[in-house]
Amino acid sequence: MTDSDSLAAIWKEIEVSESYLVCSMYEEAASLASSILKRLCDPRQDIATQDMLESTAMVLVQALNQLGRTPEILNQLKLYFISVKAFPARVLLTGVCFQIAEGSASGVREFLEEFLNGWSLVDAQYRAVIAESNVDHQRRYETQYVLGIEEYLEIVEVYVITLLAQF
Repeated sequence: MTDSDSLAAIWKEIEVSESYLVCSMYEEAASLASSILKRLCDPRQDIATQDMLESTAMVLVQALNQLGRTPEILNQLKLYFISVKAFPARVLLTGVCFQIAEGSASGVREFLEEFLNGWSLVDAQYRAVIAESNVDHQRRYETQYVLGIEEYLEIVEVYVITLLAQF
C-alpha cells in the first residue's frame, strides 16, 4: 500500500467517525476516533497530518461531550499526544470550552498553563519545541509546533478572561 493509499484509507475512517457523530452514534464515534488517534500518534508511524489529527480529535471531543463525559475530554486527549502543546489549538479550545460550559473546569487552568508555557514568538508565529526520547532506538527527537498569533491569542483570551476571572 502506498502512502497516498494509506492516507486515503485513514481519511475514509475519519469520515466514518464523523458520520457516526452526525447520526448520534456517539460511542461508535468515540471508539473509532480513539482507534484512529492511536495509529496517527504512534511514533513508529509517520503518516499523520495536522488536518487528520485535528479532525479525528475533534470527533473524539464532541462524542465525549455528547456522552456526558465532558470532564474526561482533556485527559483523554493527553493519552494520544506527546504533550499538551501537541494538541491542535482548535481541539484544545473546544475541549476547554465544553468543560467550562458544563461547570467542570477542574484542571482546565493547569492544562492551559501547561499549553501556554514555553512558546516563543518567532517570525510572526509562536513556536514550541518538544523533545521526546525513543527508548527502543536510544535516540532523542525534537518536534517543533507552530501556532499563528491569532490562535495563540485565542487560547490566552480563554485563559485570562474565563479562568482567571473566576479567582
